[in-house]
Amino acid sequence: MNNGRVASFCDNSAHGEDALVVRELSETSCLDAVLDGVTQCQGGYASDFTSQMLRDSPIASLEELLAALEQSNLTLFHGGGGRDLLTTASAALKLGTTVHSVNVGDSPVYLVRGGGILELSTIVQAGPLSNLPNGAVGRRETLSYKHRAVELEPGDRLVLATDGLLHNLTPEEVAAVVARSSTAEEAVAALQAVVDEKRAAHQGRPDTYGTFREDDRTAVVRYLD
Repeated sequence: MNNGRVASFCDNSAHGEDALVVRELSETSCLDAVLDGVTQCQGGYASDFTSQMLRDSPIASLEELLAALEQSNLTLFHGGGGRDLLTTASAALKLGTTVHSVNVGDSPVYLVRGGGILELSTIVQAGPLSNLPNGAVGRRETLSYKHRAVELEPGDRLVLATDGLLHNLTPEEVAAVVARSSTAEEAVAALQAVVDEKRAAHQGRPDTYGTFREDDRTAVVRYLD
C-alpha cells in the first residue's frame, strides 16, 4: 500500500507551542506526528526539539521511532528536571499495510474507516500532572508511552490532532468532516473552517466544556489508497 496523500495545518497563534512532522520514509512507509508543548513548562522549545529529532533520526521501524522519542525524552528530562521542557507527542508510523500508533500524552490518533472513527491511541487519566494523561516527553527519565498496531485497508484515513482542535470538536464531528471530504487538502480546510465557525459562535464540544477553548491547533490528515 502506498502512502496516499497528506495535508496538515498548524495554528500557533494562542501559545506558540504546537509542532508537527510529516515524513515520507519510502514509497510504502511514512511518519506523521503532532506535538503539543506544555504551557508554562517551556513547551514550545520541547515540541520543536522533539519534532526535529523525529525529522532527523533514521526511522525505518517501530524500534527506531521509539529510540528517537526516548532520546528526546532523556535530553529534555536532564535539561528540565521533569518540571520544564515538556511536550506531548503522538505519532503514526505506516510500514506497508500496518500503522503503528505511539502516543505520549493526550493528542489522539484516529482511523476513519467507512464513515466511522476509531481512536488508535490510548488516553488514560493518571499521574500527578492531571492534564497530561500519559505523562509527557521530558517528564520522567524513562519514557511512558502507549502503542497500538492496526492493519490498514484501502480508503482508510488517518487523523492526528492536538487538543486545541479536539477540545472543540468531537470525534464524530471529525469523522463527518473527513467522510465528506474527497481529498486530504479538502479535509484540512474543512476542519479549520468548522473550528473557525465554532470560535466565532463561542461554541466548543457539547459533551465537555460547551464553550470554545482557545489553544494552539494542529492536525495531520492522510488519505490512503
